[in-house]
Amino acid sequence: MLKLPTELAISQVETLHQDLLQELSANDDICLDISEVTRADTASIQLLCALQKHLLSVQHKIIWVGESKPLQQAINSLGLSHYLVLENAN
Repeated sequence: MLKLPTELAISQVETLHQDLLQELSANDDICLDISEVTRADTASIQLLCALQKHLLSVQHKIIWVGESKPLQQAINSLGLSHYLVLENAN
């Protein structure tokens, strides 16, 4: 499981990208703990969309753990709630 940082900001996208690549090399489905995310910008949402696109192409998924209203709000404001669905978070 990969615990996402408190702030998903463009300054951390490269580090997050590398972390996600490591998770992809070790697992089929990617488990992301979003419970501590308090802010998410467009660049980080784009990275999550790219991850989702890749996983869907290989018939795998993101498993969301925890809840983050700021992340959900950022996804909603970009009109991507149909693509990055956090309802399965537990």
